[in-house]
Amino acid sequence: MSPWLYQSLQNNKPYNEFAMELIDPSEESKGFIKGIAWRGAVNSSQTTAMQAAQNVSQALLGVNLKCASCHDSFVSDWKLDDAYAFANIFSEEALEINRCDIPTGKMADTRILWPELGEISKNGSVKEKSKELSTLLTKPENGRLYRTLVNRIWAQLMGRGIVAPVDEMDKKPWSQDLLDWLAVNFVEQRYDIRQLLYLITTSKTYQLPSHTIKDPSEINSESFVFKGTLKRKLTAEQFADAVSSVVDPVYTVEALKYNPFENSQAYASASPFVRAALVQNDPFLTALGRPSRENITTSREGQVTLLQAMELTNGTKLNETLVKGFQKMGSEIWKP
Repeated sequence: MSPWLYQSLQNNKPYNEFAMELIDPSEESKGFIKGIAWRGAVNSSQTTAMQAAQNVSQALLGVNLKCASCHDSFVSDWKLDDAYAFANIFSEEALEINRCDIPTGKMADTRILWPELGEISKNGSVKEKSKELSTLLTKPENGRLYRTLVNRIWAQLMGRGIVAPVDEMDKKPWSQDLLDWLAVNFVEQRYDIRQLLYLITTSKTYQLPSHTIKDPSEINSESFVFKGTLKRKLTAEQFADAVSSVVDPVYTVEALKYNPFENSQAYASASPFVRAALVQNDPFLTALGRPSRENITTSREGQVTLLQAMELTNGTKLNETLVKGFQKMGSEIWKP
């Protein structure tokens, strides 16, 4: 799936097409809803169909169905019936509803999370149902899909979404008008993510002085007042790339997990260093906050942890990179 994802982003594929190809996948893009294979015993909330429902709802719609996949959610209005009905779209056979992994004897319905968007065939194949779902969810009338996307982009750039957390889009935004306008404009601009990035980063809002919130628990509170971009630490990949560009490459070409070029030599010719986003996760990146690929993760903890402090002061990877970099600098300075 990596080649499909990389090329889609590089080519600035319109987001509606991007989402459709994730929901109704080709062979190249099927990893999003078919790629989770849990090791060991699998309970009813970890089946491929339920995982697909959880992935689509969380990543694309800002709805976390993990709690409702086991029982009626304690933190939202989503019910066990809703989660199973949505999961049925991704199952060839009708699913029996399990509550806390105990069969109830009741068979699940087949429907979208918001029935007003349209109906899904009850007896269709997974391919047919996925095609219907992709069409319904990407309609311009479906404000949830596009509001979720613009909210995620805003959060990445500003440090906090218009709705926060970004996976709980049922919560009240600090500016409903701004969220609605960005989503409508995004559709009018033909689902262009680069244009959305340009729009936000060239705005006077983005150029306001950045600031810090003393109590991190206030960031996602309903009393949040927007004053400008929140100060935050670099991500694991950003930090590694910064070290690579200033001191010495943290990773070699041999560390590439995915190479967007034909071979190692072509990559080395095209890039001054190996980008951390393209290497497999390791203890260094994990310590700095890069998540595993076993769960959909749409945001990262912005606060510094003890593990990160220990890695930066005593970690082998960073220390070796700093030593190599300063040795090269020293040899350049003392050249006869």
